[in-house]
Amino acid sequence: MVYTRIRGRLVSDVAFLSSAAGLNGTSEDIVKRREEFGQNHVPQKPKTFVELVWEALQDVTLIILMLAAIFSLVQSFYHPPMYTRHSSKRHSGKASGEAATGRIEGDAILLLVVCMVLVTAFNNWSKEKQFRSPQSHIKHDHKFTVVRGEQVIQINVSEIVVGDIAQAKYC
Repeated sequence: MVYTRIRGRLVSDVAFLSSAAGLNGTSEDIVKRREEFGQNHVPQKPKTFVELVWEALQDVTLIILMLAAIFSLVQSFYHPPMYTRHSSKRHSGKASGEAATGRIEGDAILLLVVCMVLVTAFNNWSKEKQFRSPQSHIKHDHKFTVVRGEQVIQINVSEIVVGDIAQAKYC
């Protein structure tokens, strides 16, 4: 028998179970375990696409790129006045070509950030959709063999609680 430790204590002590007999199987014990450790289910509410976009925007690299784009755009619009040596006429500090290049760089970086955010959010959305489609079948269709009250019984996967001793089947 393999004993695992959680914070220096045996799992059987933390989960209040007998390693040979399993849980006692009473409804009060099962309800107590569900209250203390939570139910065995995946939350049903999937994240919206907007929430996934917001999560993608939290990436440090994209934040740095957005700051660089904003800085580049601000620089492209700012034209400090300069005087020439031989004339008292004012000239723009930057040539028009330099300002256009700064504007294009800033726009390109922002376009890149938008593309990266949308691709990341779409990938996460499709992964979540793929994950959730088989969950409803698993929740109701699959039975699992556990030991409760020294008896081997089959229960739905959603009814498993902390402390159930599960029998693994090898195909």
